[in-house]
Amino acid sequence: MASSARKIVCEALSSNFRECTKIVTQTFAASPAPGHTYVRNLFCGINASDINFTAGVYQPGVQPPFDTGFEAIGRVVSLGPGVEKFKIGDPVAYTTFGAFAEQREVDARALVPLPRMMPEALTLPVSGLTASIALEKVGEVKQGETVLVTAAAGGTGSFAVQIAKQMGAHVIGTASTDEKCEMLRSLGCDRPINYKKEELFEVLKKEYPNGVDVVYESVGGMQFDAAVNNLAVKGRLVVIGFIGGYQDGTGWTGGGKPQKPLPPKLLSKSASVRGFFLNNYAEEWKPHFAKLAKSLGAGTIRGVVDPTKFEGLESVADAIDYMYAGKNVGKVVVRIQPDEASKL
Repeated sequence: MASSARKIVCEALSSNFRECTKIVTQTFAASPAPGHTYVRNLFCGINASDINFTAGVYQPGVQPPFDTGFEAIGRVVSLGPGVEKFKIGDPVAYTTFGAFAEQREVDARALVPLPRMMPEALTLPVSGLTASIALEKVGEVKQGETVLVTAAAGGTGSFAVQIAKQMGAHVIGTASTDEKCEMLRSLGCDRPINYKKEELFEVLKKEYPNGVDVVYESVGGMQFDAAVNNLAVKGRLVVIGFIGGYQDGTGWTGGGKPQKPLPPKLLSKSASVRGFFLNNYAEEWKPHFAKLAKSLGAGTIRGVVDPTKFEGLESVADAIDYMYAGKNVGKVVVRIQPDEASKL
């Protein structure tokens, strides 16, 4: 273990991650607290909500400085008293505030053992769980239904496509390039839509005249409007985010165009708009993670990791900017430092 290591802290509330954060050095006691471990982080995952966290959205009243990042994988390098489930060198994954760090003290109960050090495991804790739980518990997807996934080529969207297909649905997915649409086809997406070339509203209206049964929506703005205006009778639109408005707050404006009130649209179809926030479904994490991990191991589901390389804590802001530029295909992952398993 290291007696000191670096981490990223937020020093001012802002959605501009690069400007409001700083890399600092923290020191560690000789041993973790009882029931805890020290984990040497090797990879961390990038999420759209990283800038919501630095803006203080998820912890109302929070005041800087505070740690950043939600998820990481690494190796156990020290065990506190009472920790018997793990040993030094074990590869693990975890989800907790403060994952943008070279070393982290983590409650052993929060650690998930990994069969090997695998960056694709970072697709599961936030992206995979969100898709799995939201589609089952909130979207209530049934076999034979039509499911629309916005931002389908992203980290959580790529899971939603695959999970909806496994649930027996016909899946529509939106993406911004032809290359992303080809990737969606490889995941089983029945109708990829390049929204830069095709108007989403018109495609849905023409090709799906009876409407869409379930929408897995993470963009907001005009894609939200197109989806809600094409819901089927008893359709369910599940809002898991509105990435289009995280940076400038315009996610719900519909691009500045006047919109009809939402209630009449829902009332006439007995349709609904439902919110989903992963932290409210903590009781579902373990069973859904186990199911996803089994599917990932068996190769029946793919954890799509963007191939672009980001190295070190210094590149976290670059990785976030890359994702918000819409360049990623799958989960954006940062390699924090090399693996030193042989030295443990």
